[in-house]
Amino acid sequence: MFFLNLLLAAVTYISPVHFDVSLAGNFGEPRPNHFHGGLDIKTQQMEGKAVYAIGDGYVCRVSVNVGGMGNAVYVRHPEGYTSVYAHLQRFAPPIEALVRKWQYQHQTTDVDMTLCATDYPVAQGQVIALSGDTGASLGPHLHLEIHQTDNWNMMDPLDFLPGLLEDTIPPKAHAIMAYPVRGEGRFCGQDDQQRFDFMGFAIADSLTAWGKVGFGLYAEDFMQGSDNRYGIRHTVLFVDGTEVFSSDVDDIPMSANKMVNVWGDYDYFAQHQQWFMRSFLLPGNKLPFLKADRNNGLVNFNQERDYRITYVLCDFFGNQSQYSFVVTGRPDTIPPVAPDDSLLMKMKDEQACQMEGMDLRIPKGALLADVKVSPSSRRCRGGLSDEYVLAQKSIPLDGKAVLRMRLGQEVDDHGKLYISARRRTKKNELDPDSGHKLFIPATYQDGWVEGEVTDIGDAFSIAEDATPPRIIPINQRNWDLEPLCVFDLKDEQTGIADFQGFVDGQFVLFDYVKKSSRVVCDLRNTPVEPTGGEHRLQLKARDLLGNQSVFDGVINY
Repeated sequence: MFFLNLLLAAVTYISPVHFDVSLAGNFGEPRPNHFHGGLDIKTQQMEGKAVYAIGDGYVCRVSVNVGGMGNAVYVRHPEGYTSVYAHLQRFAPPIEALVRKWQYQHQTTDVDMTLCATDYPVAQGQVIALSGDTGASLGPHLHLEIHQTDNWNMMDPLDFLPGLLEDTIPPKAHAIMAYPVRGEGRFCGQDDQQRFDFMGFAIADSLTAWGKVGFGLYAEDFMQGSDNRYGIRHTVLFVDGTEVFSSDVDDIPMSANKMVNVWGDYDYFAQHQQWFMRSFLLPGNKLPFLKADRNNGLVNFNQERDYRITYVLCDFFGNQSQYSFVVTGRPDTIPPVAPDDSLLMKMKDEQACQMEGMDLRIPKGALLADVKVSPSSRRCRGGLSDEYVLAQKSIPLDGKAVLRMRLGQEVDDHGKLYISARRRTKKNELDPDSGHKLFIPATYQDGWVEGEVTDIGDAFSIAEDATPPRIIPINQRNWDLEPLCVFDLKDEQTGIADFQGFVDGQFVLFDYVKKSSRVVCDLRNTPVEPTGGEHRLQLKARDLLGNQSVFDGVINY
């Protein structure tokens, strides 16, 4: 880490904005299935702030509506890094022209365009976009990422932006979680995990333990001038003054992104929306920035004495806080692990689960941890199959499992079949609202429907969609007054896959209306020549199973 920090010290960039920076989110915050990959820079609760290239380089990629990033610009720098600017309102005019050209060439609104070094070079401080609120954004802000170009590891942008902001507030710990190892440890006379809250910088409860126990920490960082809460950069756990575990959240491989569910207590978060980050290593944890002793961070309480447990927390700016508590080693009878009827699935092996009419295959390494499942099924009135529930909680995979289900009745077109997944709510309960189901593409063969699933905690069934999307014109009577053609695109089952607009048979671009299911075309920004007469307007929309609708009308322009 010393040599990495020395190297980073030689690579410095400038702020992507020209105003005092406050963060809505910092690098590495734990989130379901991923770490937050950058900084969320507040833009004073408004859009349209100039966004500047943080260093010399060239625009290597531009995307629209890809992966929740909204409008995004990627700049490759000669030092071996690539900066990413996301949720943008619009691009700088020359970039906008390249995007428009690409959209018309490919006749699509969605963009994922790569450029070479000579297409659009940029200088440090050059305006490349205006900030916005597009994509999976919860409000106006600029999302900034920095990646190593060769391996795409996620880097903390603060390492490259000296003086971007000031912070004098240390992190704060809220609570610990004790995790006795089943069959090998007890904590406060219990086998199950237990939460204990801090009172100030200590825990008032009298704590006892015997055998092997791991700890987890619920903590957050803070910054002055902001009500936001942030992830912790650096954590160290000491037992009687000896370090047993540490974390330094930086240089995160994209391939290990889902390991956040293994380091963090994903099950607890799914129910309570609070992250306890484990201070010990579970089998399969591949995060390189976690370090543990030869016991993988587990504490073996095998002596009748007091053990002093200390957490030291530090943020990027060096602000530090320390929390301590005492656990008394007290002999206790540790019961063996009780057998149950659950099916144990091990992450190191390929796994299978079969029921009448259902077959699930999980490839080796797709499970993030060993899990126990209790498969069940229920009849769906009028359904094309039973609904299968494999587990009583969300179990995201690091990869995909193959799910096959037997079709319960014949349909006219097997190409209109898909797998419907009923998701889980924030309380980790199956959502009773059928409108919140997930579409999973599937194929049909010999009476079975097969698809790939990424969370085996959902409830799965076969569904059919032969209904095309609805194309609804909005304020059509006003189109002749101002040539803004607005449509609402609706598809309640599988969702909109793509759409295309045409005037007199010529492709015209429709743009997304932010945070809505609407699209809009301003004819003044298209190749259509105004004649003052009638023009034929068409809008075609397809859903994810290829069902298509066409609006066909006339507009005076």
